[in-house]
Amino acid sequence: MSKKRFSRLLTMTLAILCAGMPLAGAEFTWYTPDGDADWYQEILQDSQMSLGNNYRLLKVIERAKAGEKITIATIGGSITEGGGASSYPDCWACRFADGFRALYGAGDGSNVAFVNAGVAGTPSPFGWMRYERDVVNRVEDDDGLPDIVVIEFAVNDYAEVTTHRAYESMVKSILEQPNEPVVILLFAFFNSGFTLQDDLAPIGERYDLMMISMKNSIAPHLGKEWTAEEYFADGDHPTSLGHGIMADCILAAIQTSAAQAPSETDIDLTVAPAYGTTFMGMRNIFGDSDVSNLVFDRGGFAHDDSNSFRNTPVGRVCGKNFHHNILDGDKAMTFTATFTRLLIAWRNVADEAYGSAEVWVDGVKKVTLTGTSDAWGQSVVSMPYVSWEPAEHTVEIRMAEGDERKLFTITCISLVP
Repeated sequence: MSKKRFSRLLTMTLAILCAGMPLAGAEFTWYTPDGDADWYQEILQDSQMSLGNNYRLLKVIERAKAGEKITIATIGGSITEGGGASSYPDCWACRFADGFRALYGAGDGSNVAFVNAGVAGTPSPFGWMRYERDVVNRVEDDDGLPDIVVIEFAVNDYAEVTTHRAYESMVKSILEQPNEPVVILLFAFFNSGFTLQDDLAPIGERYDLMMISMKNSIAPHLGKEWTAEEYFADGDHPTSLGHGIMADCILAAIQTSAAQAPSETDIDLTVAPAYGTTFMGMRNIFGDSDVSNLVFDRGGFAHDDSNSFRNTPVGRVCGKNFHHNILDGDKAMTFTATFTRLLIAWRNVADEAYGSAEVWVDGVKKVTLTGTSDAWGQSVVSMPYVSWEPAEHTVEIRMAEGDERKLFTITCISLVP
């Protein structure tokens, strides 16, 4: 199937949607291959790593069809941001939201809102640090909470500092929202075959969640129905074709799950965690957060880095931050708080104007945060302190010796109770 053919079929589908033709309850795909398409149905089926418990899904679909306002949220890395797609509306997240509206929305589907919190080059701990700010705070439903959340970090979480515990903490915390949302785990993959789906799948299995594997479905067809160059824009990110197939796979899994007998009970949230949920209840501190109940001094990090990362789905990621500029002195940022774990997200910038910062806890240097040569300003996450028992600690963040007149930006400070 050529890219030209795909583009024409995508345009036809969009034309149908814009014309307002009734699609609710009908089969819906963004990509429609020639012939009887048995092989494409195989792709859709093979992507269904697990359909999960459909108790919540059926309720959300029923509410959407009845005209209630619901919100779809997506959170992940660059693939969720739209990397590789020819335009932002072509990304899987936008197409999935549009497809769900067409299938289950009332009337023109405007009762189904959409929030995308994809941010390139970031792992799940950073996603969890900003979930409240970049997802929940953008929901306009009456209850202020998303109803369907798709999480995509399978190609971003290699060697992340919490070893999947922040990911699982995010999953369980979302599941525990009072509006009983649906959580879907989406596992992307690279052309090299890399994906962490096997590492993350135990979390989905533990909570009986829907899981979508793009490697299981697409890899066997590269070199047959498509070349790798047709599916991957650069080896890592899908093309518009790839994004469309990702959306189809999620929509097909939802349709298949919705057609099954209803699960008799809701998800069991009392099960023991797969890896750990020690990052639940984390307090996230941004540049404009209220710290009146802490002993907190911004010191030489009193400014805001206006060049912090921005993108189409989120806008300015995380908002205001803690920035040390060349005019600031060498006074450390200090605060005293009770916690078990300390996470710091900071901008990794490959620029000689940016220096290194040190993190000290209770008078002991724990880590030096230094930019890498392959960086482009994305936020990375460090965990300078870990303990199993909560205790009061004093934290100092200071510029490294000799870098007092250089730049440095802290995106977020997170304290685990």
